[in-house]
Amino acid sequence: MPCRYIQKTAHVTILALLCIMLPGVLSSARAQRKDTSRIKVIATVSKSRGILLRWSVNTAVAWKLANQYGFELLRYTVVRDGKLLQQPELKKLSALPLKPQPLPAWENIVQHDSYAAVIAQALYGKDFEVSAGDNSGIARIINQSQEQEQRFALSMYAADNSFEAAKMAGWAWEDNTAQANEKYLYRLHALVPPQRLRLDSAGVFIGMSSYQALPRPRDLGAIFSNRHVILSWDYSLLKNYYSSWIVERSTDGKTFERATALPVTNFNEKKKRASPRMYFIDSLKDNNTIYYYRIRGISAFNETGPPSDTATGKGRSLLAYVPNIRSSAVDEKGVMELTWEFEEAGNPLIKGFRLNQGPTADGPFTVAVDNIAPAQRAVSYNKLRPTNYFTITAIAKEGEPSTSFPVLVQPVDSIPPEPPAGLAGTIDSNGVVTLTWQANKETDLLGYKVFRAHQLADELSPLVDSVYSGHTFRDSVAVQSLNSRLYYAVTALDKRYNQSRFSAILEIKKPDVIPPSAPVFSDYKVANGVVNLKWVPSRDADVAMHLLYRRHIDTTQEKWQAIATFNTPADFYADRTAAPGNTYAYLVLARDSSGLESKPTQPVTVTIPPNNSTIVIRALHAMVNREQRYIELSWSDNLDNVLEYHLYKGEKGGAVTLWKISNGKPKRITDSQVNVNTTYVYSIKAILRNGAQGAFKTIDVMY
Repeated sequence: MPCRYIQKTAHVTILALLCIMLPGVLSSARAQRKDTSRIKVIATVSKSRGILLRWSVNTAVAWKLANQYGFELLRYTVVRDGKLLQQPELKKLSALPLKPQPLPAWENIVQHDSYAAVIAQALYGKDFEVSAGDNSGIARIINQSQEQEQRFALSMYAADNSFEAAKMAGWAWEDNTAQANEKYLYRLHALVPPQRLRLDSAGVFIGMSSYQALPRPRDLGAIFSNRHVILSWDYSLLKNYYSSWIVERSTDGKTFERATALPVTNFNEKKKRASPRMYFIDSLKDNNTIYYYRIRGISAFNETGPPSDTATGKGRSLLAYVPNIRSSAVDEKGVMELTWEFEEAGNPLIKGFRLNQGPTADGPFTVAVDNIAPAQRAVSYNKLRPTNYFTITAIAKEGEPSTSFPVLVQPVDSIPPEPPAGLAGTIDSNGVVTLTWQANKETDLLGYKVFRAHQLADELSPLVDSVYSGHTFRDSVAVQSLNSRLYYAVTALDKRYNQSRFSAILEIKKPDVIPPSAPVFSDYKVANGVVNLKWVPSRDADVAMHLLYRRHIDTTQEKWQAIATFNTPADFYADRTAAPGNTYAYLVLARDSSGLESKPTQPVTVTIPPNNSTIVIRALHAMVNREQRYIELSWSDNLDNVLEYHLYKGEKGGAVTLWKISNGKPKRITDSQVNVNTTYVYSIKAILRNGAQGAFKTIDVMY
């Protein structure tokens, strides 16, 4: 049967509208080619109709095969009276496969449902043209592929807007046998043979207790302009609930009617740069009527949600007359006289004029003179900046104002800026000079010029050809050159190229990279424990000081320590802090005004003779134990750096010889080689780490 029912429908114009929106649909369909074909099922609860289910496939190939073989819908009762059933109860909801009804069955519905006509045309229409170009060879294959995608995409869109048509196409089901105390798992299988296309099953878990009212759209905004309005709302928050939108309009805020016969749908959503808002433009009959707008969402089950809050407003007329600045002149006192043109016919339509002033042609502009009379065409203004841009705005009594193009006004300026202040600079060892100065406060400042001279008496030469805009400047110079100092100055320029006087001249000393010559020891002598050192000092002109270093060789201390600093020329030093019995190394260096030190020469090593009279054992004690037959000796001292103790023993009247060597840990020792009725003589002395030996401490012990 031909699709004469579609051609007879009064709403056939929907096909033309859908074809206009088709590119966005097809782009989405083509993007899905790369994905595996699959089924998606959604469900909702209707208080009056039970559980409603909708499903679809995601590719045109799967759509065509599923329409041919159909679907099988199973229901598993999983929960009853709040309890999980041990064995789910299976019910096959349709004895026959769910697939599109034959063409004659569509005759009645297409008479009143335009979306059903679209689905019938997509399913059974002979032609579904994409283009009228070449229809042979490869072009015909491409057109057929595009036609198949058109049929798929447009039928899916139409099914979202007509649940009854979706049921006739085998893409929806109304389960009116669902019970309020049960929950179900619905499982949908495609009956397409696996060898033709593998389609996984899909399911959804829901019960009558899962009912939720459709949400209310929010954040509706409206921008009213001349006889039209732009509406926008955030659809991204509710796109899982609504697939289309109804825009409603009212002139009294009570009775609303649709602004368009067709719902509004977003066909241009981009995954990478998706806009969260939808826009709708509506024409207004006039700019005097107050209009009220609200929106409603339409779900994929053709359910209409609650209305949003209203957006209210009316059109705004545009002022047809635009002022045009004719002339501007500034007198010797700095007062500007500005004139403009504006048609006299526009005077009754405006409240007056406004003079605007800005730093550039793009603004930002501020109001310089307000409330200028509608008949006035000239104004005086004396608060001029070095550079000014002016516009004239006509303030409409109703609607938007109109503004002239900006004009440039510059008063005569022959006064140069102030010289830059706070010039300072540093130079590093690589010869990089960094200059800084305080920024000038003049509003018409253009920039700066930087100058340099190698001698104070030389003429300053500019370092940059053009004007320098910053107030930090870097220069590079040779460090190893004959002149040791550099001289810099900076001037400021305004936008009229008036140049200031030089700033205060800055003197910068070049870094000193050559160390001074080293001083050399000429003699040394040790007398009464004092080390007397003599040297030949460095003769360089920039020597600032000499430094004398000492290192104790007899200890683990290896670092050189400064013991004397000479800011005035000197060639002698007496070291009275050297300890007897120690060995020291001495080194003398020169340091110049840049902090560079001379290279070290061969140090002088000096040994101070020890003072034995100070190495004394304070006390030596003996304890006799006749029961256990031994004598215990103990001693005490205040000596540092003791290496070991030497103990001597002998019988009274006989020779005394070395008996024991102890490290003094502890300071006691036991002698068990003793005889009764014998008097022993014990002596002890300390041996320091530097080799110095102390005096003997002796004691007689009777056993």
